[in-house]
Amino acid sequence: MRAISKNLIQFCRENNISLCDYIARWRGELKVKAQHAKALASIVAVTLAFFLSAPMASASKNSRPSWTFMVYLDADNSLDSFGPINLQQMSDGLALGASVNVVVLMDRLNLPAYVYEVTHQQIKTVQSLGEVDMGSPETLTSFAMFAMKTYPATRFFLDLWDHGGGCTGVCWDESSGHHLSPHDVEKAVALAESSVKKHVQVVGFDACMMGMVEVCYELKDVTDVVVGSEIVIPGYGWPYTQLMAYLCNYPTADAYNLSSELVKEYVAFYPRSTVQLSAINEASIPDLTESLDSFANTLKGNVYAYQGVIAGARGDAQQEFILGTGGSYFYIDLSRFAQLVGERGGNATVEALSEDLRNELDVAVFAEAHTAQLGNLDAKEFGLTINFPPNIQVYSARYEADVPCFVQETSWLSFLIAYYSSM
Repeated sequence: MRAISKNLIQFCRENNISLCDYIARWRGELKVKAQHAKALASIVAVTLAFFLSAPMASASKNSRPSWTFMVYLDADNSLDSFGPINLQQMSDGLALGASVNVVVLMDRLNLPAYVYEVTHQQIKTVQSLGEVDMGSPETLTSFAMFAMKTYPATRFFLDLWDHGGGCTGVCWDESSGHHLSPHDVEKAVALAESSVKKHVQVVGFDACMMGMVEVCYELKDVTDVVVGSEIVIPGYGWPYTQLMAYLCNYPTADAYNLSSELVKEYVAFYPRSTVQLSAINEASIPDLTESLDSFANTLKGNVYAYQGVIAGARGDAQQEFILGTGGSYFYIDLSRFAQLVGERGGNATVEALSEDLRNELDVAVFAEAHTAQLGNLDAKEFGLTINFPPNIQVYSARYEADVPCFVQETSWLSFLIAYYSSM
């Protein structure tokens, strides 16, 4: 991780360069080259050939189901023991003759990877792949392409199962040392969709801390719904038995009904734990980020006057239930932050912009639930976090590489830089 220090601010001042301009120039060097897409397509072709050439049992020949549920199950790390448990839960929840496809790529620690077709009381090995790199976008693309082509359906759900780090990414593969940034996920899904001419209706993260504005923004062009948690997810993950049972009972459920049911069942599954889950309508993300830009730009323009208000609201809105992360993540509940700034700012314009941002969050987050351990807070105060390190010393420039679309196309980073410069 690379941090921006006070020395950089001093350098910019001495050389009459604004920190924003310096960052903009540096960030320009991170832009993806035009040739990257062609190179990635070539790599994916090789990886896909590996999928297709591996030993494969015949897939089900049922009439086209309403859903294909694709699980990218990366247990090649400390979650190794939980992978088989969730796999069995999927089978337990499926009824005989269910009109749903469930296909799982599972890679375990120090074990080969397999593709499974999951049905009622049966987990069939479809492919034996050997060791694969689950932290590679090429592997994700190849699996999604394979699943959508081999198991056609009306709708597709892509479940990324593993450790999560919010805007830093998901799916840490211990064997390779790699993981997927949110931008990697977007590129992988986009390439799979364009290659097979199909659309993934839901991208869900059975992984910690992925319920972020940045993550949703990166994925807004490749899916209709994102499901993710603001906080940590227990090792046992989602309640797959209940989720599969719902799909069997309501096979024609759309992406919004299915995601809403998942949110409800997940929180009900952990009555004695601190959990939270959100479902986000990706069509609302442009309006949400437009409102965020107006709010952030107004604060940026008055950053010295509002420095104390911003600092206090940031501290009070920081997500307290990101447990065991060693202080590496500085994510705040965006709705709570906007509310506190609006209430404490003493300015009618800022208060109105705060209210508008919270209203847009309410529209975007169409399903949300959390357990009582989160406190006696209204559900509207939860749904999406955003990255806000407390000072420039702990800010990491990796942020700009992990979520480049959000950083380059919104005003949030320029607001952060202005805030840090005011301290």
